[in-house]
Amino acid sequence: MRPAHALLKDGEARGFVVKRRRYHDCIVITAVHCLPFCPSPHPCSYWQELTYQRLLGPLGAEPTVCAQLLFADPVADIAVLGVPDGRLWEQADDYEALMASPHPLAIAEAPIQQRDHNAAECEARVLSLDGCWRDGRVERRHGWLAFFPEEFFEPGMSGSPIVNMSGKAIGVVSVDMRSPALVYNLPTGLLHSIRGAR
Repeated sequence: MRPAHALLKDGEARGFVVKRRRYHDCIVITAVHCLPFCPSPHPCSYWQELTYQRLLGPLGAEPTVCAQLLFADPVADIAVLGVPDGRLWEQADDYEALMASPHPLAIAEAPIQQRDHNAAECEARVLSLDGCWRDGRVERRHGWLAFFPEEFFEPGMSGSPIVNMSGKAIGVVSVDMRSPALVYNLPTGLLHSIRGAR
């Protein structure tokens, strides 16, 4: 499994690329706390308020690429970023160029809890700071994932994907015992456009 899908944010955190079917583009999923700021909630926000400057870049490099916030849930700690507004055509071109190199991840449902159990578990992986996959297991409680062993998480791994053993993303690294499950926490329309991508 290639780690090239992971992207840096401000040199301190990560995100990962998934593909959308409807728009034929790639977007980045990360944790809200990885963003430099979260805009005030308002349906009429200007595109300038939703655009982050020099936010994205490949692993091991300084972030130089702009991105626009498409979705954020600060309670679940999950955010989705996309191409900047078309009026920023140079920045949009830079974003598209960056998206051409990573390998987009598919997403999948984390294990579903059974009625007679408090939690469901499966084997999973996280990408370490040195670019190696670390195997462990995930325990799901409702929309939250806990990854074991906990010491696999280090500062700087926030926003990384938690992937199942088939290489599909099931969650986002947030905090040790409370990382958001993708299928549970992403909005339905966005989820449908991602899961339908080929």
